[in-house]
This record gives sequence, structure tokens and C-alpha cells, in this order.
Amino acid sequence: MAETARRGGQGRRRAGAVQRALATLLIAGGVGLALLGGLLCLSALNAEQAERFIRDWSTVGAEPDAEAFAIAEAAAIRSIRLHPGPSGRHWDRLGRVYDWAHWRAPFNRQPLPATRIPPERLLEQPLGERGAAAVQATRLRAVSAHEQAVSLRPLWPYGVSRLAFARLRAGRPDDELARLLREAYRLGPWRPAVNRRITEVGLRAWARLDYETRDIVLENARRTVRYSRADERHVRELGEATGRALMIETLVLP
Repeated sequence: MAETARRGGQGRRRAGAVQRALATLLIAGGVGLALLGGLLCLSALNAEQAERFIRDWSTVGAEPDAEAFAIAEAAAIRSIRLHPGPSGRHWDRLGRVYDWAHWRAPFNRQPLPATRIPPERLLEQPLGERGAAAVQATRLRAVSAHEQAVSLRPLWPYGVSRLAFARLRAGRPDDELARLLREAYRLGPWRPAVNRRITEVGLRAWARLDYETRDIVLENARRTVRYSRADERHVRELGEATGRALMIETLVLP
């Protein structure tokens, strides 16, 4: 009987140890989930703050002042830093913040630098108010942010078309720009926003595109003009602005 009691005591101690271990794991898991939820919530709040600025700039149609740009840039960066894992959506938003800075300024016609700005530098060394006036700095950062977004969401056609436009604004059209246009078309052949962006980028970069990419640009222009009168008018204006009005009249318009 003594032996039976001893074994029973050992069994109860082992059961108690297992229960305590399970309780510890549950508590740790709960704390981890709470921290994860908190980070996601903070990331989302900062993302929405940056998104509000972008929506406002889009509605007004004006370039942001230095203070607004700095606030939006900081919020977009925090949304990336606070997110528990890599997020193409948050990087895309940061790219759009940089896109809006100096969007009225003339495009740069010099070749793009051979090496891009590392994404880590965007997070660690924001431009802020002091750097907001540097046109080319914002454009090169837009390229870097959009490249990072595309690397995380390679099948999202909107991100690819935004990267193409960012490259067009930041430097002279090249083979990579043509490749991005073809890829955007492959991923989103019937998406109106993608068709519009391919049309604009393609007409502006026409002289440096190969024949295959030119055919794609013309097809996207044909699809774009069918969406609405406003789209048709915009394509006509692009044709006039780029010296391609006759081509648009003969090869695009019905």
C-alpha cells in the first residue's frame, strides 16, 4: 500500500507539472497574440493616417507642402516598421507618398542610377521637412519603395504599373521600363487603372520602346478610350502632349 501511495503521489506531481507547463504556454501564447494584435492595430492606424493625406492630395490635385509630406512619410514608415512581417501594401503606400511629392515637376531625363536606394535607408533616414524640397530624392525613393512592394506582391498589376510610372518620372526610359509595361499588361490586361497607366507611361516613353511594347501600349490605349468620354479625352490630350496625336487618331480612336 505504501508503494501504491508513493506512485500515486508521483503521478499527481507529474500531472500538476504538466498542467503548470500548459498554463505557462497558454499565458505566453495569449501575451504573444495580444502583442501581435497591438502591433497590427498600430500599423493600421499609421497606415490610415498616411492614406488620408494621399486621398486629400488626390482630391485637391495639389502638391503637398513640406509639413504634410513629412507627416505622411513618417506615418507610412511607422506602418511598415510596426507591421509584424513584410507588407507589400504598406511599401506601396510609402511609394505613393513619394509619388505625390513634386508630381507637377518635369520628368528627369538623365539615366537612373545603377544602384537603387536600399529600402532600409528609407526607413532609417526619412527625408522629413528638410528633404521634402529635393525633387529627385523623392522620385528615387518612390522607385525604391515601389520595387520593394513589387518584390513582396509580384502578381499585383497595380504595383507593377506604379513602379513603371515611378521609373519614368525618375529617369530616362530604358529596357526595364518596357519590361514592366509588358508585365503589368500580362497581370492585368482588362483592369481599367492598369490600362490607363500603361497608356500614359507608354506614350510618354514611346521613342525608347521596342515594337512589341509599342503594340501593347496601343492596345491599352484602345481599351482605355472605350471606358468613358473622359478617358477618350485624356488619351487625346496625351497624344497631343507627346506629339502622337496623328497616331492616336489613326490607330487608337474608333
